[in-house]
Amino acid sequence: MHPMNTRDVRQQISPNLQGIKYLVVVASGKGGVGKSTTAVNLALALQRQGARTGLFDADIYGPSQPLMLGVSGAKPRIVDGKHMEP
Repeated sequence: MHPMNTRDVRQQISPNLQGIKYLVVVASGKGGVGKSTTAVNLALALQRQGARTGLFDADIYGPSQPLMLGVSGAKPRIVDGKHMEP
């Protein structure tokens, strides 16, 4: 793995984000501060107001959002070798 700057990351993911009007990121370098809880509650609140929302838990060691949403056991499906389908 090699470090990437923000511009490189944005150029790499931009084609996959076409059609997404807003992107909200909840992040912190410290564990146990409520990132997952905040992200789930924000997504659910926006959805209740009529927004179409998507939620991605990037915690590879202990994703908790599926459990919070009652979908633990469900696994994403890889489509065309590059994309995940919820």
